[in-house]
Amino acid sequence: MNNSGNDLEDIRKVIYESQSIAISGHTSPDGDAIGACAALGMSLSLMGKDVRILLETYSDSFDVIPVGGLVSHSAEDGYVPQLYIAVDCGDVERLGEFRSIFDKAENTVNIDHHKSNTFFAKTNFVDSISSSSSEIIFRLIDGHYQFNDDIAAALYAGIVFDTGGFRHTSTGAGTLKTASRLLEYDFNFNNIYNSLFYSRSFRAAKIMGVALSKLSEHFDGKVVASFVNYDDMLQCGANSDDVSEISGYLKSIKNTDVSVFIYEKKKGIFKVSMRSENGIDVAKVAVMFGGGGHEKAAGFTIERNIESVMNETLEKVGEQIRESMS
Repeated sequence: MNNSGNDLEDIRKVIYESQSIAISGHTSPDGDAIGACAALGMSLSLMGKDVRILLETYSDSFDVIPVGGLVSHSAEDGYVPQLYIAVDCGDVERLGEFRSIFDKAENTVNIDHHKSNTFFAKTNFVDSISSSSSEIIFRLIDGHYQFNDDIAAALYAGIVFDTGGFRHTSTGAGTLKTASRLLEYDFNFNNIYNSLFYSRSFRAAKIMGVALSKLSEHFDGKVVASFVNYDDMLQCGANSDDVSEISGYLKSIKNTDVSVFIYEKKKGIFKVSMRSENGIDVAKVAVMFGGGGHEKAAGFTIERNIESVMNETLEKVGEQIRESMS
């Protein structure tokens, strides 16, 4: 389901007309953003396009994703591509430091699967039914651009990451068909899967322990919540990558409909991550606070104190629980 009014052929036309192309995902890039950007970049590079993939520094747990040597974590002054393709990015602010390059590009494209997407580019393709942006990139490339083992591996990694190893309800028949097609290529899918889901740092294990020690339940056990503050992060030597799995882990607690996890990125600045099921739309909660995401996985960043952030988030989550029951 394309929510935007443009189609993939519109994007192919813009790509055909452009030689210098920048591709980037959201800040704090995850497996889907990296995989989708890398696959598209490698394919367009094989066509002879001048491609740069611009991504913030990301966790070494994602080093298993091939990027073809195209990723840069910064761009030199004065770099202005003909085309800027934003991938897996719900709004233009999520481009972070690369926003200025996007604004200067001659043409812009937005490819995403978040239903909260703001359609911020000249050409937009937003399919909220797709499991991941990597699944959309497969459809863009397949049968039109060059494909190889590394491209297949990058897309597989992105799809596997955003579906939680094909466990999330966003996984559809088309998702599994796409994965099956990708497995026809020669890459170590087992290594990718294990690296993304069964390998974590000592720091991540330590900060997980702190979060679990602060666990609380609300709304008759339908909601579990926890937080770690900035001092906790410092004491564990943890960063944002080390806490990325905590919200999903909390959601796995039996009989839980919603998990809320909050961590303090800087003093007084908090990132809230939520996961849900049973028709409870946490994206609506995120949007209320200037964030976004999916119905079942969303988040936002806010400047406040931890007590008010937790209380206000739980209040809005409670409203969504009541709405789902009405």
